[in-house]
Amino acid sequence: MSEELAVWLYENQGAQRFGADNRLFVILNDTQKPEDSWKIKRDINFIKQKIDRFFEQETISEEDEIVFNFQRQSYTAITKVLLIVK
Repeated sequence: MSEELAVWLYENQGAQRFGADNRLFVILNDTQKPEDSWKIKRDINFIKQKIDRFFEQETISEEDEIVFNFQRQSYTAITKVLLIVK
């Protein structure tokens, strides 16, 4: 699923924000009130803890390479998706 989400995020970025650079996408989700997921970004300590744990456990490999299309061109990038759930 994270590969599909990463491809979708790259392919649906606006032309002004376009970039085929390697990325870490951080997705926030409040399971009790999904409409309030954006509020999680206020909890810096919670997010920092999750990001620190992510970097302690994750490694980069060829499996992190994705191919996506943007404006009729194909691009390749290394990407990871971190889903932070509260």
